[in-house]
Amino acid sequence: MRVYVACVGCEQRELDAQLVSDYVRACGEDVVESPDRCDTAVLVTCGVDAANENRSFEALRNLAERIPSSSRMVVGGCIPSINPARLSTFKVDATFSPRTLSSLKSILGLSLDVDQVRYPNISIFDRSNDISVANSPREEYEMAKNGFKIRIDSGCLLQCSYCAIRHATGRLESVDADAIITQTRGGVARGVQSIMLVGGDTGAYGLDRGTSLDQLLRRILAVQGSYRLFIHDFNVNWFLRRINDFLSVFATQEAQRVRAISFPVQSGSDKILKQMRRPYSADSSIAGLRRMREIAPHIRQGTHIMVGFPGETEQDFVATVDMLDRARFDFVTCFAYSPRPNTYASALKIQVSPEVVAERLQRLASQFRDVVQIVA
Repeated sequence: MRVYVACVGCEQRELDAQLVSDYVRACGEDVVESPDRCDTAVLVTCGVDAANENRSFEALRNLAERIPSSSRMVVGGCIPSINPARLSTFKVDATFSPRTLSSLKSILGLSLDVDQVRYPNISIFDRSNDISVANSPREEYEMAKNGFKIRIDSGCLLQCSYCAIRHATGRLESVDADAIITQTRGGVARGVQSIMLVGGDTGAYGLDRGTSLDQLLRRILAVQGSYRLFIHDFNVNWFLRRINDFLSVFATQEAQRVRAISFPVQSGSDKILKQMRRPYSADSSIAGLRRMREIAPHIRQGTHIMVGFPGETEQDFVATVDMLDRARFDFVTCFAYSPRPNTYASALKIQVSPEVVAERLQRLASQFRDVVQIVA
């Protein structure tokens, strides 16, 4: 069987696509580079926002036009759980979600259990980059996102009012620490320059297993090597909850390997944070991250900012600008709010006009041009 695997989405969905690719190969089947001659096409999708959902459906439309008429179409990732109604308008033979990857055995009719190929290896979805040539913290972080990644958990414990991803990924499920250390050693043995920890919420790691991320970090950093460690999407509430434990780790000599952490704060307005159901205040975030910068100035700090959440006033936006001005993040990703199916926020009446959102994004890009990236 010849299988074509493609992906639209985040680092976690790329790891899902890697697993599909590795699983097919482990079963003795072929992974082909073009859909034109495949027997089965697998597309891993993303529905985090409207833009990525539209990209996913555009990729699905293009793929359907290219595969032979006798080929099967399989759609994975978040779209089957987030927007099954829209997906039903396409001819799809089977679907799976991040939580049902084990169903690939029956979907593809292969011999091995997916768990026998549990951890993806470097494959076509990793793009090697020499992070030493990066010209800025942003560029270095983006290069690390395209390199060697280790998924430490999936799912989430938060109930953010705008998020539909949890419909696809479910509750927090942390990976066994020994398996993470095995992957770390494997990457170091292969000479990788960067290791990025990814997850549904990396900061919540271990809370379902009676452990925590700071304890995991101590074990990872004990692995000797010249790698740099990056931590992706570490929700700041977990950092504040165990701040002394994290600062104790970051103050060690081994923590010189920790290069950057992304803390998605989302807004500088406490009113908006409450509506988002984010369990922290802007001031507590700034205070905690300042303490971290004093203890570990070598660790670059990044964040995500959502612009145009329902009810966001000019005053709320100015509070976000003030927060960014005070926090002095090294890199900031800004994006427009978009309503997601079956979320609390999508039913809120006071929506911000696209024109106002675009103007606010432009103001952020102008004022913080050295660190801000606008994602459309």
